[in-house]
Amino acid sequence: MKKRRSSPKNAPAEKPWFLRQKTLEINGGSIDGDRNLRPGLYRTTAFALGSFERGRRLFAGEERGFIYTRINNPSVDTLERRLATLEKGEACIATSSGMSAVTLIALHLASSRGHIVASNRLYGGVFHLFREELPKLGIHVTLVEKPFDLHAWEKAIRPTTKFLYVETPSNPVIDVFDIAALARIAHEHHIPLVVDSTLSTPALEQPLTKGADIVVHSLSKYMGDGEVIGGALVGTQELMDAVRLSWFRDTGPCISPDNAVVLCYHIESLFARMHEHCENALAVGRYLSRHPKVRKVFYPAFGPDARRNKKLMPAGFGGLMAFEVYGGAKKAKIVLENLKLFWHAPNIGEARSLIIHPATTTHGQLTPKELRHANIPEGMLRLSIGREDPKDLIYDLGQALSKI
Repeated sequence: MKKRRSSPKNAPAEKPWFLRQKTLEINGGSIDGDRNLRPGLYRTTAFALGSFERGRRLFAGEERGFIYTRINNPSVDTLERRLATLEKGEACIATSSGMSAVTLIALHLASSRGHIVASNRLYGGVFHLFREELPKLGIHVTLVEKPFDLHAWEKAIRPTTKFLYVETPSNPVIDVFDIAALARIAHEHHIPLVVDSTLSTPALEQPLTKGADIVVHSLSKYMGDGEVIGGALVGTQELMDAVRLSWFRDTGPCISPDNAVVLCYHIESLFARMHEHCENALAVGRYLSRHPKVRKVFYPAFGPDARRNKKLMPAGFGGLMAFEVYGGAKKAKIVLENLKLFWHAPNIGEARSLIIHPATTTHGQLTPKELRHANIPEGMLRLSIGREDPKDLIYDLGQALSKI
């Protein structure tokens, strides 16, 4: 028998190979058993359990395996593994929408008279959920009206507080918050920090690497390029298992396998798309910041905090921005209705550029006082900057602004 040649005693150990983020958007979460070049679509309701004993173990959570698509599914599992890898997390639960992801983690962590401390710079749907709906279930929320003041977060924490919640960058003001600082406060009080990272995506920021415990996403935005609805939670394996086998299983906010596969396809181009959104937003922001009919531009690259924001998010700020025109809602209406290229539509992160008036739509459920405290003026127009030629976007904005 031929002797196998042994390695030299002093041969250097092979270096571990860590795939870079750009590669992970395509290969992240893959396992050795994968045989499909593209994610497979498992459009089915239930899966064979095998033996009597295996069925018991699966339903008890003692063994991993596919049971019922409301709980888990191979197509959805591919998406979850991809997202967990991109976010540097251990596990993920994909949900039917971003709102269902927020609701799910709130119910799991704070049910039975729990308390949440959250920034008041939130998407309007989450603001309304926290202010109106969760209290009906015995969950109370304190909205921090000065969220850049770390002392205000500390002051709002109670013995019953179950987690801190922040959206960064925020919608529609695009405020950037210090995740690491908020994580330190949360951990000093032995509670987790939940970060909604929808507007940054893992292409621009990974909150778990900065101390956050749970990441929330609306996948309907940049991740899915505006094609399908979806949401996600990313965190530890222990926490995701606990959520899956309780509130997730019993309330059923699952994503469809079809949507999961579509999302996997779109995520493969996420980094290139986000770069284009960022570059176009910068170009549009520079133009608007110099326009005489624009009172203020809301984008982290501009204003007195630009250097701080760049330090917190060096990879860029995404494609969402806003601007305030002189003359309030009346003038904002004229600008919106005279745009030719921008679509008047309530989404973010599409190839096409979109516009909306937050005070009467996405944040229309806020009172005038709440709008003021959230820094949303009546003359604000929110832009989701797409991937057209920025010169055409600037021309369209210029001709619309000339009407006021």
